[in-house]
Amino acid sequence: MKKFILFIALAMFTVGASAQMQPAQRRQMDPATFVKERIADIAKYVTVTKEDSTKLHKVYEDMQKEMASAGQDREKFMKIRETFQPKIEAALGAEKYKTYLEKLQADPNRQRRGERPAGNTR
Repeated sequence: MKKFILFIALAMFTVGASAQMQPAQRRQMDPATFVKERIADIAKYVTVTKEDSTKLHKVYEDMQKEMASAGQDREKFMKIRETFQPKIEAALGAEKYKTYLEKLQADPNRQRRGERPAGNTR
């Protein structure tokens, strides 16, 4: 009986450990939903006008197309990522973008979740 209980405990430990080692699953969403969520996220921190929204929509759509064309090419992906933030800044305007980054970095909810601010590029 002791061997049986030990076996069950070991099996439960193994299953738990392997579940923790799996990479986090990213949720898949359609491009339109992705764009709307990103613009809504920006709108939490600064006022996004209809004109701003239209510009941001175009930037995010272009980014998605470029990312899809990059495929698994990490170098190309990183180049796209580097050029993305200046496009967001151009769409919002320098002052709004600066305010957005400041408020984003100061948001305690984002810090708790361990998210990096959008303006930080490596």
